[in-house]
Order: sequence, then C-alpha cells, then structure tokens
Amino acid sequence: MVAAASLKPAAAGVARNTDMDALTALRNGLQDPDGVLKSWDTTLVNPCTWFYITCDGDNRVIRLDLQKKNLSGTLAPELGQMDRLQYLDLHDNRISGPIPLALGNIKSLKFL
Repeated sequence: MVAAASLKPAAAGVARNTDMDALTALRNGLQDPDGVLKSWDTTLVNPCTWFYITCDGDNRVIRLDLQKKNLSGTLAPELGQMDRLQYLDLHDNRISGPIPLALGNIKSLKFL
C-alpha cells in the first residue's frame, strides 16, 4: 500500500529549478498589462520554453530580455539565485527596486 503522502506529480523527481523560482518571483512582482509574460508557465519543468528567455545546454537561464514590454513593479530579490544569468535587459519599463548583488555573472545589464 502506498501512503498518500508519497504520491507526487510526475515531474516531482526533477529538482525544482531555482531559475524558475526566481523568474516566478519576478513575474509575481510585476504588473504586465499587455500579457507579455503569459508564456511563463510554472507547470513546466524549466523555463527554457518561455518567451524572452535563453538557456544554456544545461537548461539554465543565461539571458533575460524584457526590454520595452510595458512592465512595472518591483525587481524580485530572488533574481540573485540565477547564478548563470549573463545578460539582463529590463530597460524602457517601469521596474524599480535594487539589483540583487548576487548577479555576479552578469556581462550586460540594461535597467533604465
């Protein structure tokens, strides 16, 4: 007999993607009046199929391009969890908040 607590969704064997957690926190902190982030489906195993996201061969986010998307709100501190993120473009939006210091791998940052 299988205990009810051990029943898990099919994707439960896959470790939760910290990049997805960070992007979900970002999305939750933003107002998106044009619905540009609708492809960000958190039921997927990783965010590599989402629009405006580029991943490396390990399915880790290396690029986030959200320029000129009419977004507003606060920048999620969880973005600092994205240890492979190299390019972050958020310019021409109304996003506020400090840029997480943990974004040490960033080669290109466009915020304003």
